Amino acid sequence: MFKHHTTPFGKYEKHTLADEAAGNRIEIVPGYGACVLNIELQGQPLLDGYSTAEEMNINRWAKNVLLFPFPNRLKDGVYEWEGEEYQFPINDGQTGNALHGFGMDKPMEVTRVETGEEEAAIHCTYVYGGGMAPYPFPFSFEASFRIANPGEVEIGLKVHNNGNSAMPFGMGWHPYFQLSEKVDDMAMQLPPCNMIGVDQAMIPTGKYYEYTTFTQTRRIGPEVLDNCFALRQQEGRIGILLRGEKGELRYWQEVGPGKFAYLQLFTPPHRHSLAIEPMTCNIDAFNNREGLVRLEPEEDVEARFGFAFRSRG
Repeated sequence: MFKHHTTPFGKYEKHTLADEAAGNRIEIVPGYGACVLNIELQGQPLLDGYSTAEEMNINRWAKNVLLFPFPNRLKDGVYEWEGEEYQFPINDGQTGNALHGFGMDKPMEVTRVETGEEEAAIHCTYVYGGGMAPYPFPFSFEASFRIANPGEVEIGLKVHNNGNSAMPFGMGWHPYFQLSEKVDDMAMQLPPCNMIGVDQAMIPTGKYYEYTTFTQTRRIGPEVLDNCFALRQQEGRIGILLRGEKGELRYWQEVGPGKFAYLQLFTPPHRHSLAIEPMTCNIDAFNNREGLVRLEPEEDVEARFGFAFRSRG
């Protein structure tokens, strides 16, 4: 039986959904962008997350946070929309770009919690009034987190245009999976995809390269990844297989227009985890328009991703 409870987490409140007998648990801080602190399936912790509120506030590596109104980078923080130019703050000093939008730390309200014998869910909403100059487009953003026995998680993201004009939008999630002590000891298999060519500032060059390194399941080893991939399949779901000492994770994301047609993979320098990041659009999509969602007034778009885990134990 899943139960829901809340506990203090610094100045925030942590929400936990757990079935202790099954070893399944998810811990979320809605007040900080619905940051996911921990996911345990079949008794195994699967995420490299923040252990304290202070660490979460620093937000190093943007662990397990939601990304909107754009994931990834925006060249020089500048974009043009409907004849107007807008400037986001530069928050990626190494490349001189804007990174990950502004949704990572925004307070979300818990709108609904459901608990049952075999599954539970928590729904969070953030309402933006359009008050920031870089992005004067009001919207509502919803995130739902579902956990189920014997060991599954499904996450849905939805945005609704509350304004009177069309708006550009992109979204994603930034999870760090930790199935072994070192990412080198994990194995991975990817679906058919093309690597996005980028310049020194990590902005797309317009070139795509067929990527076959993980066409078959193989050990990640010393591979260094900080790359965006365009998924070739454009309907239904794609799948990624990840194996480690803890067990086997089968990740999926919906693909196609308005869905998660792109994927970012990142091995952080500490090499304790692997980021598998679903994205609805390409890097710098506010400029190159690749995968960018255009939402007319009162329109919405939603997409889902998730994973199932099987423990080695």
